Amino acid sequence: MEALLGLLYPQERSCLSCRSSLPEENSTWNRNGPSGDWPVSLPREPVAGWASEIPLCPRCQADLIPIEPPYCLLCGRHIEEPGRCPECIRGSAFVLSRSYGKYEGVLRDMLHRFKFSREEKLLPILGSCLCQGWNLHMAHFSTDWLVPVPAHPKRIKERGYNQAERLALHLSSYSNIPLLPALQRQIHLKGQATRNRQERLKALQGTYVCDPAFLDAVSGSSVLLVDDIYTTGATAEACARALMEAGAEQVYVITVAR
Repeated sequence: MEALLGLLYPQERSCLSCRSSLPEENSTWNRNGPSGDWPVSLPREPVAGWASEIPLCPRCQADLIPIEPPYCLLCGRHIEEPGRCPECIRGSAFVLSRSYGKYEGVLRDMLHRFKFSREEKLLPILGSCLCQGWNLHMAHFSTDWLVPVPAHPKRIKERGYNQAERLALHLSSYSNIPLLPALQRQIHLKGQATRNRQERLKALQGTYVCDPAFLDAVSGSSVLLVDDIYTTGATAEACARALMEAGAEQVYVITVAR
């Protein structure tokens, strides 16, 4: 019935981000990327089914810009001089972390709505940004598994899904790297947003563990940890430690934004 009504009374298309009216010529992606002035190019040929309509107006498209170098050699933050930022001088359990763009503007708005408002229609564009981040920073690394940052069952019940897992599945279909749900979250925490990195690291101790069913797969492997946002790096650090304790040879991290 909805499909029939859509044919009889077509609704005006609107931008997924700002919800402004969207001209038809600016709303369609082809297999080489979206039409219009889109700043993101995908060097690898997308897998079957990648082509879809992603409604974003030109202004919001132009706001999706990758983080520019130079980066911190470890966490991928934009810094003025090549090297490591102050937070990364002491090293980390993961080899390096990279993100597609800054957690601000259009990208922040869409990630927030995808994470907290169950707007699953935003997955294709956010997944595309993640894939571009992988193209830019991770495609040259040999990776055995994509491991999503797990969510506690209570959180999944609240939100309807684990956004990191949805993004990881999107990247898996694009990169052909298999997804492995190797991590479990044992402790449900609240109030992390107001804590700094050290406070978060302390609170997250023992929160993530490797699922015993996947110990053999993780052992000796190269893992790419997938999440939506890199904030202080405490979650990535806690997950990387759990994977290293399970025998992973090395852990990398990729997120949509930071």
